[in-house]
Amino acid sequence: MPAIAVLGAQWGDESKGKVSHLLAAEADWCVRFNGGTNAGHTVVLGGRVFKFHLLPAGSLREGCKAVLGNGMVVDPLALVKELEELKNAGCNPEVYISAAAHLVLPHHRLVERLSGAEAGIGTTGRGIGPAYRDKADRTGLRAGDLREPVLFRERLERNLRREQELWRSEELKSLDPRRLADEVLEAMEPWADRITNTAALLNRALDRGERVIFEGAQGTLLDVDFGTYPYVTSSSTTIGGVGTGAGVSPRRVERVIGVVKAYTTRVGEGPFPTEERSALGDRLRERGREWGVTTGRPRRCGWLDLVALKYAQMLNGFTELSLMKLDVLSGLPELRVATSYRCRGELVSDFPAQAELLRDCEPVYQTLPGWREEIGGCRQLGELPARAQAYISFVEEHLGVPVSIVSLGPGVETSILRASAFSRSR
Repeated sequence: MPAIAVLGAQWGDESKGKVSHLLAAEADWCVRFNGGTNAGHTVVLGGRVFKFHLLPAGSLREGCKAVLGNGMVVDPLALVKELEELKNAGCNPEVYISAAAHLVLPHHRLVERLSGAEAGIGTTGRGIGPAYRDKADRTGLRAGDLREPVLFRERLERNLRREQELWRSEELKSLDPRRLADEVLEAMEPWADRITNTAALLNRALDRGERVIFEGAQGTLLDVDFGTYPYVTSSSTTIGGVGTGAGVSPRRVERVIGVVKAYTTRVGEGPFPTEERSALGDRLRERGREWGVTTGRPRRCGWLDLVALKYAQMLNGFTELSLMKLDVLSGLPELRVATSYRCRGELVSDFPAQAELLRDCEPVYQTLPGWREEIGGCRQLGELPARAQAYISFVEEHLGVPVSIVSLGPGVETSILRASAFSRSR
């Protein structure tokens, strides 16, 4: 610390929430800087499962203040529901919302469905893309508008009428702007004083030496600029998103943790070179509980892809890795790891910039021996089978980045922390 970024190194769903929660034991602030309710971060604590869509996972830690940054698109009704659920569970986090964060409203979800993006690209259907579209089009509503009710009502009616004229959908026409404005303003009224300039808030906190975790949503390969476009999310999921989505220079981030599964998964459409459509893919899905937190959709599963991870490392400059769900690989006689691709007759070691090229890539694997032992009960690195330790070392050597956390199950307690890289965490 004092500033750490926790970023997904694959196509999302890497268990970033668990890592953020572990770090938040010693943090003063936890920050979401991109995405919206399309995120699904899970923390299993004391046998209870907490699922976050807007709040950062560090919110469960007492004394760790939560920030929804300006790079997010926030569904106010979903946020209030999430806060109420946490309160009912005995948690009452101190939350601050960027006045510059854009809002996701019911008409955004309808427009996303009408546009066909949910079916064609495989989006979550939460209205994220249309909200970011309004942001880029400079017509969006922002959280700060909620503190100016007259302005909010005017802008909401203007935007809703525009969509109703464009799509001519009966369901869309049934939305009444006055009633919708009343509902949103009433729901957010208790939180209006928490809508503020969070960039200034966070930079002052860092100036005081307070400890801040930046919790990314989705993963590097879903980045709107650097991911497998158009099968991507609508925000910046990389280290650059900390600057644009939280208003804090990435130069202030001392540790950049890349969170990676011991295998690879993907939800939705798009190329996936190491995908296994065989019984092995089904086995990984069952053992790894690979269903989306937000949508419930089954995740596509396959072998670890080091070509993609080297690309993520290049973009983010990871200082360390968290290797998650290593226990899922137990019992496999051998493990395959993609170290290069064969693409249109050529051997390539760089991740293609175009989805069309990636679709034509076949993985070139290196085979490693597996291990029979179940490892979920291990709490020290030395307790792992030699072959499991060798798998970790292979990843470290190939990427040139140390593994600081090894996760062996969904619970927070099923983690091996390397003291040299993690000395401040409990």
